[in-house]
Amino acid sequence: MNYNIEMLTNMKMVYMRNIGSYGSKENFEMMKRFKKWIKQHQLNDELKEYGIYGVPQDDPGKIPSEKCRYDLMLMTNRDFTKDQMVQTGHFEGGTYAVFTVTHTTEKVNLFWRQLPQMIQNNRLNMRQAPIMERYREEEGEDKVCEFLLPIF
Repeated sequence: MNYNIEMLTNMKMVYMRNIGSYGSKENFEMMKRFKKWIKQHQLNDELKEYGIYGVPQDDPGKIPSEKCRYDLMLMTNRDFTKDQMVQTGHFEGGTYAVFTVTHTTEKVNLFWRQLPQMIQNNRLNMRQAPIMERYREEEGEDKVCEFLLPIF
C-alpha cells in the first residue's frame, strides 16, 4: 500500500471526547454532534483545510475497552475556551506517513490487520504518539479516510 509523508505543524485545536469502546455507536453519534457544532460555528474553512482527526488515545490491548478515550479534533486558531460543547488544546505536530483507505468497514479493518507488515515492509520508524484518522468525506464505497502514522 502506498503512502505519502506529511508534516503537520503545531496548532491550537478543539475536540470532543468519548470514553468507551472504539468503533462504538457513541463515537458515531459524537461525530454527528461535532460536525453540527463545526457548522454552527462557521468553521467550514478549517474543516476543508484540515479535516476532522479521530485520535484513539489508548491501546485497547492494555486498557479495558470501556475506558478507552477517543477524541475528535479540528485545528483552529479561534478561541473556544468558554464553549461548553468542546474542549480546547494544543496539537503537537510532527512527521506522519499518510495512508489513504476506502472508507468502508471492510477496508478499514483490512488496513489495521495489514498495518504491522506495512510498517515493517516500509521500514517506518514509528514515534510514540497515537495513530490518527483523518476524515474529509463521509463514509462510503467512493469515499476515503486517511490514517496518519507518527514517524521520525
